[in-house]
Amino acid sequence: MLSKLYLYIVHSIFLLFYKKEYKKYMNSRNISEIQENKLKEILKNNKDTLYGKKYNFDKIKTIQDFQKEVPLSKYEDYLPYIEKIKMGEEHILTYEKVKIFELTSGSTSASKLIPYTDSLKKEFQSGIKVWLYSLYKKYPSLKFGKSYWSITPKVDFQHKENSVIPIGFEEDSEYFGRFEKYLVDSIFVNSKDIKNEKDMDKFYFKTLLALVSEKNIRLFSFWSPTLLLLLMEYLEKNSEKILKTLNKKRREEVRKYIKTKEYYKIWKDLKLISCWGDSNSTEYLKKIKEIFPNTVIQEKGLLATEGFISFPDTEENLSKLSIYSHFFEFLSLDNNGIYNASEIEINKRYELIITTSGGLYRYCIGDIIEVISIKNKVPYIKFIGRRGAISDLFGEKLEENFLKNIMETYKQKIDFYMFAPSKNHYVLFIKTDKKINIEDIESKLRENFHYDYCRKLGQLKKIKLFILTGNPEREYIEACQNKNQKLGNIKMTALSKESGWENIFNGYFQESEDK
Repeated sequence: MLSKLYLYIVHSIFLLFYKKEYKKYMNSRNISEIQENKLKEILKNNKDTLYGKKYNFDKIKTIQDFQKEVPLSKYEDYLPYIEKIKMGEEHILTYEKVKIFELTSGSTSASKLIPYTDSLKKEFQSGIKVWLYSLYKKYPSLKFGKSYWSITPKVDFQHKENSVIPIGFEEDSEYFGRFEKYLVDSIFVNSKDIKNEKDMDKFYFKTLLALVSEKNIRLFSFWSPTLLLLLMEYLEKNSEKILKTLNKKRREEVRKYIKTKEYYKIWKDLKLISCWGDSNSTEYLKKIKEIFPNTVIQEKGLLATEGFISFPDTEENLSKLSIYSHFFEFLSLDNNGIYNASEIEINKRYELIITTSGGLYRYCIGDIIEVISIKNKVPYIKFIGRRGAISDLFGEKLEENFLKNIMETYKQKIDFYMFAPSKNHYVLFIKTDKKINIEDIESKLRENFHYDYCRKLGQLKKIKLFILTGNPEREYIEACQNKNQKLGNIKMTALSKESGWENIFNGYFQESEDK
């Protein structure tokens, strides 16, 4: 077991690399200049690319020039360029070499290939360094213990495209610098071969074995809180299989806490859990707080495969725009106007537009944020949801927030729910200990004019209820993994736009009472 002094020394050396970046952020005042310089740097580096020549990067002198010359873009606009990069052509989107394609699928089954360069990785690091330095500054006791950072297992992804550029996932630890990664690897709690584990049952087992074997864990870093909940459930159901691998003293100690469901006592020095807390993660976060009542829960900032958007400010307990990472624009949901980071307003909602060193230019990422506050001219933002989280089979335009508001009217305990379309109706997949009145759900849905109109026309049939009997969170996560989503990117949703979930979830259709 590593001594606490050794851990403290390693952490201290590690954080020395991040102090400069932290101070730079803390002393930032002129956000307009910072953002304009970032944009000019990206354009200068990529002016001699195929994309840069097409949109006259070399003639762009101001943000206004950039917005005039370069159109807003979505992923489909990049497909011809991605094809060229896959074939080994260079200087297409970036002058710098593409090192890897990151897979992402969002809410659809089609995979997207996001090009990664060393410069893009540095843009991610720019925000990560500030977050970590501020985290250890706020909670110095973290330096005396070990940390668990979530790992993405190498399940059998169904991606079979031909590409001379590797297609895969960058692990969380890859966002550290080379020397820092060497240091943090010595203080991480992870099974050595866990990255290569393809079987999810073995993944959970090996992860928990590593976790319960180590008493001195101070930090848990997950993306989705559901993963931690699934681990605790697996620990309870498979406790004896895991416990028999421990020494006698630790075995009896952990067994006692599992029996009493006092999981927080397994890691008595656990100081902080970092995970998502916005949007659909809110309810799962509440469960985490119940399981670990004495642990600080810090909500993560907003991070996408395409870019690093924000990081938690430990002093403000809010998510701070990572102004040195990329060039940001904001599309107003009020008037469709486009604003720079220095122009957005408190309590307003915007869709994010990013320009990065990975070759995405004025890319509409689809994430909706709300500006919570502005301090020292830097915006603090909150993730609200995805733009386009709407299902529209026949013009009914069912929107995710509308469905969430319907379910919030129920005071009973609901463990999981998700709406999804079928051929000519919708299905509510739900796990609860009380009976749900499907007529009440239907009535609330028909308060939506477009849904009601489709029902009157006979285009849509009445909603059906699918009672979940298994572990829907785990079943959902594994289904997303099979569609090429990285474990760390999977978020629970109240509305899936895909059909066929009755073939994935364990459960049964509840018969309608009018039959």
